[in-house]
Amino acid sequence: MREACWTCRNRTIQCDQSCFPCLKCKKAGLECRDKKPLRWVQGVAIRGRMRGYMYKETPTNHDAILPTYLRSKRVRRGGHQLQLTLQDPRMQNLDLSSRYYIDYYSQRICRLYILHDSDSNPFRGLLAYALEDAPLRKSVIALAARHTANTGYSFDQSDKNDVVVPTPQLTYATLDALRFKTQAITALRERLTRQHLEFVKTDTTIASILLLIFLELLESGLDGWDVHLKGARTLVRLYQSLRGKTYGNCGSGDMEQEISTFITRQFSLIETLGASLSHFNPISEDFCSTSYILNPGKESIVRSFLGCPEFILRSIQFFSSQRQLAAESPHYTAHMQDTLAMLEVTGNFNSLEWASRLQHQQSSPASPYTAEMENLYMLGEAYKIAALLYGRQVLGPELATAESNGLVLQLLGLIDALKTQDSLFKCLLWPTFIAGLHCLERDQQGLVHDCLKRIWELTACLNVISASNILKDCWDRTRFSETQFRCVGLDRRWLLI
Repeated sequence: MREACWTCRNRTIQCDQSCFPCLKCKKAGLECRDKKPLRWVQGVAIRGRMRGYMYKETPTNHDAILPTYLRSKRVRRGGHQLQLTLQDPRMQNLDLSSRYYIDYYSQRICRLYILHDSDSNPFRGLLAYALEDAPLRKSVIALAARHTANTGYSFDQSDKNDVVVPTPQLTYATLDALRFKTQAITALRERLTRQHLEFVKTDTTIASILLLIFLELLESGLDGWDVHLKGARTLVRLYQSLRGKTYGNCGSGDMEQEISTFITRQFSLIETLGASLSHFNPISEDFCSTSYILNPGKESIVRSFLGCPEFILRSIQFFSSQRQLAAESPHYTAHMQDTLAMLEVTGNFNSLEWASRLQHQQSSPASPYTAEMENLYMLGEAYKIAALLYGRQVLGPELATAESNGLVLQLLGLIDALKTQDSLFKCLLWPTFIAGLHCLERDQQGLVHDCLKRIWELTACLNVISASNILKDCWDRTRFSETQFRCVGLDRRWLLI
């Protein structure tokens, strides 16, 4: 026999249990149920204090549906609110976190890695390609997530792995950064292993590698950038051998010519300044071309990463090569005249003319001397003096000390004068670090420390904290040994830009 049905039990009568539905339910015209049916009621509870209570309908705007840790990061330091402004239809196919970080990249990261933000910002121009290219998109998102996580670090922390408050929001952002970085590297590896180079999107792949180098700056600026740079160099060599083209001067067609050239220039700058502070770094000619020196008109204020004049950048490259020769060749004295000649040429570089040329590119008529031109002049002059200090190290400690003190005072004065110009001041990490290596007085060291702290506040790049820690070690060794310690080549491969 079957068990008694729930309908008869609820009516408190005896079920005949003969069949289903049972005869008594059929006779009464009722629905015969085996089990108690679900009951839908108004409110969140059937009985008790919450009986009949209903929550208001949840809004469907972006602010309401963002995860908690993303909502908490929407207010920028200084009170500026971040909005989801990218309305490209391709954004709608991405998950919410990806859309948030892409918007974060557009509004914050793009202005971080350029001298002056504008409508033609090349970093923002990469977004049009990133929405259709997985490695580039993952790199963009990882960069934004890492920068979000860095806002929880303190400049004066004793250990770079410590944070001000280990909040869940910071933890989530850090996990996002690691997850998307892993996905970006995995996507790059799959692209380069599964496809023949003839069909690889070379431009977007190179752009992805560039963003991963900037990600290394946010993480520490140590070692990892050089691995990415070697990978980009190898890819460009293969591309040139297969297609017979010079990358940057003749793009592959996947990306606009101006963006391809811009990417090439960033690799050139990274390779030069990265090699300048490391031991045994032969300079490759793949990215470091002299074409920009021969055609200075190619420089552009809206497409400049650090505002370092191209001529000064090539001077630093020359001094770096000479430093390499001095370390390897016992007959280095034969090259000293070349170094002295380059120091003289570098010292004669006209920073005012350089600033005037960039200023005039912004407006067709020749404008008079302006405050912006003066600031650009001070920026170019800061890089020139830092290059002179760096180049004098090649001559040896005795000759390098002769005029260094005066140059250090000039450099510190220029850096201090640019403190109120945020867009320019954030570009001064390398000159500030070079100045710090030559500072022997406590007040000078304190000024350098304050300048680095300000750069950190503007950029949230952990390589700024790395630079500060390196200088503190140098200053401590100088203080305890009572010697004028000035290191040019660091023990590790640091990128301090």
